[in-house]
Amino acid sequence: ESSRLTECFIGVILLPIVGNACEHAAAVRFAIQNKPGLSVSIAVGSSTQVALFVVPFSVIAGWYMGQPMTLDFGVLNTTVLLISVLVVLTIVVDGRSNWL
Repeated sequence: ESSRLTECFIGVILLPIVGNACEHAAAVRFAIQNKPGLSVSIAVGSSTQVALFVVPFSVIAGWYMGQPMTLDFGVLNTTVLLISVLVVLTIVVDGRSNWL
């Protein structure tokens, strides 16, 4: 309460960054070692893990605890997710990478 951080900020921004800090550090390390393909695959794998396990588990846990949760993310969040999928697709589709 004294830090003035909202629960939304902690849950949406801070907790995922701290929870996946090891994966983020490995991705940055491999990018520095000039292995961008491995770095991108770590990032994509982490995102896939969250999409396939964490989100559905959160919904089921919310039902169990009596907190109504749905997978209805709204138009803005769905649009941002779609754009990010398209960006990743353009990066990994041809199997080559560069720093641009």
